[in-house]
Amino acid sequence: MKARTSLMALAAAIVLAACGSSSSGTPPAAKTSPPPASELFTAGTLTIGSDVSYPPQEFFPVGSTTATGFDIDLGKALADQMGLQFAVVNTPFDGIIPALNSKKFDIMISAMTITDDRKTAVDFIPYFVAGESFVVAKNATITPTKLDDLCGKKVAAEAGTAELDEATGLNAAGKTCAGNHVNVVTFQKDTEALTELKKGNVDIHFTDSPVAAYEVQNDSANLKISGGIIEVAPEGIAVRKGDTAMNTAVTAAFGALKSDGTYANLLKKWNVSDGDIKNA
Repeated sequence: MKARTSLMALAAAIVLAACGSSSSGTPPAAKTSPPPASELFTAGTLTIGSDVSYPPQEFFPVGSTTATGFDIDLGKALADQMGLQFAVVNTPFDGIIPALNSKKFDIMISAMTITDDRKTAVDFIPYFVAGESFVVAKNATITPTKLDDLCGKKVAAEAGTAELDEATGLNAAGKTCAGNHVNVVTFQKDTEALTELKKGNVDIHFTDSPVAAYEVQNDSANLKISGGIIEVAPEGIAVRKGDTAMNTAVTAAFGALKSDGTYANLLKKWNVSDGDIKNA
């Protein structure tokens, strides 16, 4: 029953999100070859899946139903490069790989760290590099700088993320926090985790470093980053396992965006130039 309920909820979320998907207008002529029409969720359109709650990479501005962010702009640029229109389907992060493999969209761009476990389910095209950071209240007396510092703390993290796995893993038998557990609070949206920190209901928001920087930049009076960036790793555009046609087309389009300066310009626009994949 639990598994069935989760799948039904995911399906509902995807349908609702699809109704509000953003789409570009008429694209320019293709500069690199698009995937075959048979590979596309909608003919003539590159449809990406993304958990649109992760600024500055993907988010809805206050009062808007149109997704924006670095990942969204990159998706649009890929579509333009291949002469396709663009659409995004907002999908919960903990169900985004199953949704991709169920062909709810063509590719996934959603700040997903490339891990060995995930590589068994999808193929990745590395496009960004990021680490993890601890966000705390500006007046906090705690100063976490490494994972071991989470012992005994109340930590907010988004479902399905590497941060959640790492925080909960500290509580396992024989691990650092086995005798002084991390109290991990899980949220479906990363923005919800931040809200709980601001309310004082958790001690730490554990999230990706670009997200943490964006949060503090936009509310420096109430938030700060504790320590530096940890666990730096590449993030990837995900395609279905063995989908050579899609992988080849997207890889070529991304290569062209790097060569013509579009990729660098988007990094600069969103103030995430440190995330250039060449730094991986």
